[in-house]
Amino acid sequence: MNTNKMKKFNIIFPWFAGLSDDLLFWVAIDTLFLTVVKNFNASQIVSLTGISIIISIFLQVPLLKIIKKIGNTNSVRLGSFLLLLSSILLTFGCNYFQIVLGKTLYEIAYTFRNMANAVLKNNLELQGKSNEYVRVKTNANTVYAIATMLISLVASIMFNANNYLPMLCCILVCFVCFILSFNIIDFSNYNKVEVEKKTSKIKYSKLIILLLIVYGMFYPIVNEGQTNGKLFIQEELLEIFDIEKTTLIIGAIIISSRIVRVFSNISFNKAYKKFKDKIEIILPILLAISIALMIAGSLIKSSIILRFTIMSLGYIIILFIRDPFKVYMQDLGLKNVKPEEQQTLLTLMELYRKLTRAIFSLSFSAILIKRPITWVMAILLILSFVDIFISIRLYKLIINSKQVKVEKKEIMV
Repeated sequence: MNTNKMKKFNIIFPWFAGLSDDLLFWVAIDTLFLTVVKNFNASQIVSLTGISIIISIFLQVPLLKIIKKIGNTNSVRLGSFLLLLSSILLTFGCNYFQIVLGKTLYEIAYTFRNMANAVLKNNLELQGKSNEYVRVKTNANTVYAIATMLISLVASIMFNANNYLPMLCCILVCFVCFILSFNIIDFSNYNKVEVEKKTSKIKYSKLIILLLIVYGMFYPIVNEGQTNGKLFIQEELLEIFDIEKTTLIIGAIIISSRIVRVFSNISFNKAYKKFKDKIEIILPILLAISIALMIAGSLIKSSIILRFTIMSLGYIIILFIRDPFKVYMQDLGLKNVKPEEQQTLLTLMELYRKLTRAIFSLSFSAILIKRPITWVMAILLILSFVDIFISIRLYKLIINSKQVKVEKKEIMV
């Protein structure tokens, strides 16, 4: 292990992981960009996600084989390069097909880029800091949250000045991340895992199965709640205001949500130490509350200010819980599998997330052809309650698993 390179990795990882956690600038103006610049309707926008995810799902098995062959280090670099290509296609794509291709590359890119989590876990193990995964990932998420907060302050203004300006900045950030990816190196012996090696297969304990189900439900509900929630608020605003005012109001809502997201990431490490595995139940409950608030707010007709305040609060809560959930579930999963199983687990987590989101996205796209977006939000609310019940079951398994480990240690002593 090269000590200097490891130190460099420790410094750069939070910046790389934070800046490459999504397509920066795109996430701030995606629905507006697709609506105003590409002239897509709500059904087309929602279907983009479903189609791109379905394509990436069918590619998961060959992608996992590629990951095992080229290793974690090269997978992260390839993922970063594909993100760069995705940003270019989303910006300059001239038709629906080209935008779908851009979204598909985006989904594929994150399958590769997701191996950065295995790199982090392995390198922390080498340094005797395996328990610092949550802290380091939270720092990375804080970088992302601050970056998106700052972007939200200027994205709407940039979009109104020139519709393409935010996307040009998106391409620039992706290029910087691609350069940084060459410093994300897995120094462990688990960088590559042979495809034929039987030990690389996941042992499906009840805990792992429920983890995949909860992750596969919660995160797509969050994704769809964020996308459709913003579209929901946007449609409500467009009924009252013109595009320019709607853009500014949406920008203000996003700014508020990003500020709260920064606070969420800064405070999560302390919250995790205080509540520990109870986080598994708290976050799904907050998810249900957020969706309920957006629906309830839309029903208020007597006061415009009250209506959009409540709807905005619901949207903000989604941003508050998104990062903590992902960090907690990845840490939980990586703690309960062997190092040689990490690549498979991380890929499976993304596969279940994508599969569920594809089902949601295509179903919602079909619904939106004849029904208002309120129907989609109502379905998401019902699904969030289902996720709460499954999360409670997972929490009980986690507690039982820890008790068994303690009893085994006591017997050995």
